Amino acid sequence: MTGSRVARASLWAIAGGGGQYLITFLLLVYLAHSLNPRDFGLMATVTIGLDLGMQIARWGQVELLQQSRYRSDDARNQAMRVSVAIASIFAAIFATIAKPLAEYYASPELAWMFWLCAPVFVLSSLSATAEGILRSEFRFRLLAYRGTMTAAVGGVVAVGLVALGYNGIALAAQRLVQALIAVVWVWSSVSWRPSFGRTIRYSRELLRDGASLMTGMILPLIVPRAIDLFVSVTLGPAPLGLLRIAFRIFEFVGQMVIMPLVGVATAQLSQFPGDVAGMRRSYLRFTQVSAALICPLMIGFALVAPEAVPILFGPQWLSSVPLVQMVSILALTAPPNYFYPSAMVALGKSQLVLKQGAFQVVVGLLLAGFAAQYSLTAVLIAQIVRGIVLSAYNAVDLRRHMMLSFREMLRCMTPPYVATAVMAVAMGGARYGLVGHTSPLAMMLAMITVGSVAYTLAILLGVRLRIWPDFLLIFSRWMPKRLQRVLLI
Repeated sequence: MTGSRVARASLWAIAGGGGQYLITFLLLVYLAHSLNPRDFGLMATVTIGLDLGMQIARWGQVELLQQSRYRSDDARNQAMRVSVAIASIFAAIFATIAKPLAEYYASPELAWMFWLCAPVFVLSSLSATAEGILRSEFRFRLLAYRGTMTAAVGGVVAVGLVALGYNGIALAAQRLVQALIAVVWVWSSVSWRPSFGRTIRYSRELLRDGASLMTGMILPLIVPRAIDLFVSVTLGPAPLGLLRIAFRIFEFVGQMVIMPLVGVATAQLSQFPGDVAGMRRSYLRFTQVSAALICPLMIGFALVAPEAVPILFGPQWLSSVPLVQMVSILALTAPPNYFYPSAMVALGKSQLVLKQGAFQVVVGLLLAGFAAQYSLTAVLIAQIVRGIVLSAYNAVDLRRHMMLSFREMLRCMTPPYVATAVMAVAMGGARYGLVGHTSPLAMMLAMITVGSVAYTLAILLGVRLRIWPDFLLIFSRWMPKRLQRVLLI
């Protein structure tokens, strides 16, 4: 397999994911102006079971069917049959619980939302087999188009239904339309066809490997979906809607800015077999770059949230401003955690990833379950505590297996943290000087401009004084020589 083929596949995977997330976020911005927190909270209640059930039903087959040992006709038929059987059970559960939950929440439309999303389980499981085949053939370009187009068409349907007054039901219909388009799209592109009536030879290894992959995939989902469940049951759909908007902003930035780096890091760190020092340097560089991107974006957004949230989402979301600001604090603890799985896999310690996932699930569930009895603020404080505990856990593992000291990690994180602090002070000064003298939009734009300049100057000053050699290396590689002589020497 040529390097150029891998590079093209990676670029299409990143482009497809980026396009899909961008469309989804723009749609979120539009719908937030038309809907209220309760509508989003009701859909988030449906999504609790939908996201977990879809991952369980897919049974890791997208990843497994890319492996050469599972490219046989029997393996593909087995993967599809198992997946469709599990998906059918979840669809039946959704159809059964729809009415009782609608009565519990005193919301007749919630029943329709569950009924509309019930077929999504089966459609998603059918798509998974074809998607696994397409990935094994490196047809990432087609998958990129599919992700972007399904997001766009689903968005058009949701906008149309909202205009007709269907509100929360539009969000459920959007998921159904996206799943339907996705399954038609991928199966029209695959030459292989299943044979449900033929007897096949079942493989225990395929079931076992699928269970392992599925477990690894649902562990990261358990805590956020459990938080949604606790908040929905104890505080209600409207507070859940406010909470989901706050987390969606953080998730959008992470998916657009950091997750492409995680994909590259997994391949890059694996290039150092036996060279722990080289792996350690690479890990620190990825961590530092991710912090340099996500910290100013999230902390900066937190500082302009009083103006940005009403402008972006509408005045009905003003109550989510403190939540957005608290969620943004997670940007300070997230960067070292993003690359922990990649590092452990590269070290040949993949079992530690599962162990860490189980640890954060236990800690997250205990903290969230306790905090949800009080308020949304308590829930977010619990998540910040979870992030800190997880960072400490990962740091201990990295020190033990990668010989990465706490001092090295702190030295790596200092430049983006210090520059972000300088940016925050500058933006606070801009707010103090402009408050009462300009419109919210002008205030937001002025603070963003001042913050961007302050952050950039802080980084450049540190590089010029040679106190941040890692950034000097980055600038020397990517900045034109003439500009380097002006800014860095």
